[in-house]
Amino acid sequence: MNKLIRYLLILGLVSLLPGTAAHPSQDGSLRFEVLLNRQMLRPADANVDFIDSLGLTGNRLIALAAKDRFFLLGWGGIEPVVRISANPIDSFAYTPDGLLMIVRDQELGCMDSNGNISKLFALPHKAMGISAGKYVMYVYDRYEGQSMNGLYAVAQGGRYTQLLRIPTPISSLVEMDHSILFATRNAIFHYDLKTKELTPRTALTDDERIISIETDSSTGRIFFSTDRKLFELVDDQAVLLSDKFGGVLRYFDKGLIIFNTGKKLLVRIVGLPKTRLTDKP
Repeated sequence: MNKLIRYLLILGLVSLLPGTAAHPSQDGSLRFEVLLNRQMLRPADANVDFIDSLGLTGNRLIALAAKDRFFLLGWGGIEPVVRISANPIDSFAYTPDGLLMIVRDQELGCMDSNGNISKLFALPHKAMGISAGKYVMYVYDRYEGQSMNGLYAVAQGGRYTQLLRIPTPISSLVEMDHSILFATRNAIFHYDLKTKELTPRTALTDDERIISIETDSSTGRIFFSTDRKLFELVDDQAVLLSDKFGGVLRYFDKGLIIFNTGKKLLVRIVGLPKTRLTDKP
C-alpha cells in the first residue's frame, strides 16, 4: 500500500487536532497531520464546496473559502467566520503584510477586520487567480475559452502591469527571488522578471493538468500537483512523490500542506523525502 495513504488512514483514525506540532524526527522519517477531513466539518458545512484557494493568516491559522463564505482552521477545528452576501468568491490570497485580497467576478477587493469587502479596482477578466509576491500581488487568467491569457503584477494603489500573454490559462503561480514559476495545463514555465525571458521547465503527459505549485524557500525545493498526484521539480524533471493524493499546495513551518477540495481532506507532511512515497516490494 502507498505509504502516504497508509499514514493518512492511521492519522485519520486518531483524529489529530489542527495546530499540533509536527517536525521531522531525528532520523528524518515522515510525519503527517490530518488538519481537516469530512468528519471534522459541522453538519451544516458537510456539503460545502471549497474553492481552490488556501491562505495562511498572520496568527498561524489556515483560511479556506467556499463561494459564499470564509473559514478559519486552527486549534479546535474549523469555523465559518464571514459570509459573503454579494458576488461569489473566485479566489483569494494574503499580501505579505497580512491583508486579505479577494477576487470576485471582475473585481479585486480587500477585506477589513470587520469582514467588509472594499472594491479596489476592476480586473481585465472575470474569476482570475491571485498569488502573493514579496512586494506585489499577481493576478492571472486561469480558465479556458480565451484566445490569450494574461499575467499581471498589482502594486500598491491599484496599479497593475501586464507581464506577459500566453495562449493557455495559468492555474498556479509562485514567486522566486526575481522570477516567477507558473503552471499552465500540463507544463511549468519560468519567467525572469528582469530579462523578461520565458523558459519551459517541465511537462507532464497531455491528459494531466497541474493545479498547484509551491516552493520551500529555505531549501529551494519546488513541489507541484495534479488533483491526485504530487511531484517535485528536480533539475527540470518531474519526480513523482505520490500517485494517490494531490491538491492545492502551501509550504508552512517546515511542512507541505496539501488540500484536496473534492475529498475535503487537508494534510500537512513534514520530513518529505526526495523519493516516491511507495513501499518497496
